[in-house]
Amino acid sequence: MTAIELQDFLHVYSMISFRDGRKEPGLLLNKYDAILQQVRFYFIPQAEMQAYKTAFDRYDREVCNRILQPVEPTQILGVRPVSLSDYKMILQLLHDRNQELSQMR
Repeated sequence: MTAIELQDFLHVYSMISFRDGRKEPGLLLNKYDAILQQVRFYFIPQAEMQAYKTAFDRYDREVCNRILQPVEPTQILGVRPVSLSDYKMILQLLHDRNQELSQMR
């Protein structure tokens, strides 16, 4: 995708399809990089969204930067916004999967 195509999907919880075949729920963000003098794009996986929000609320830039995953627009094949009901279902599926993994250990 192009940077222009991504603009409508920034800060919107979505299912993101990557060029490497991954499909992950999360958020796309953009930030201006003053050193490079360009807009950079980042991905926050769903599992890290709460940690990012907490760090952002506390102005903890180090944690925010550690959570953000740089992504080039050309690495993204598609973005599908996810409704709140779909979001809740995804959270339940992730919770169930994590419980199964914990029981296997």
